[in-house]
Amino acid sequence: MEATGKKDSPLPRGDGIRLRVEVYDALAEKKGLTSVTAQARQHGIGRTHMSLIKAGKKGVSLPLALRMANDLETTVEALFGRVTA
Repeated sequence: MEATGKKDSPLPRGDGIRLRVEVYDALAEKKGLTSVTAQARQHGIGRTHMSLIKAGKKGVSLPLALRMANDLETTVEALFGRVTA
């Protein structure tokens, strides 16, 4: 992805790194984070931002990916994976 100066930009067409929603949801549920609002609050982002990440419509910055992994006591590699269109 080309650097744009934006922290969290829309995902490029084609290949990209996306949240593994099934993995995320299972780990979040273990922490009692069952709503998008609770998940967003835990990671310090807005509900809409969290919804867009989970829908695969928005990427995340490295600091946010690290925070999400840390909050769920896992690794970035476990939460995010490469996908192809």
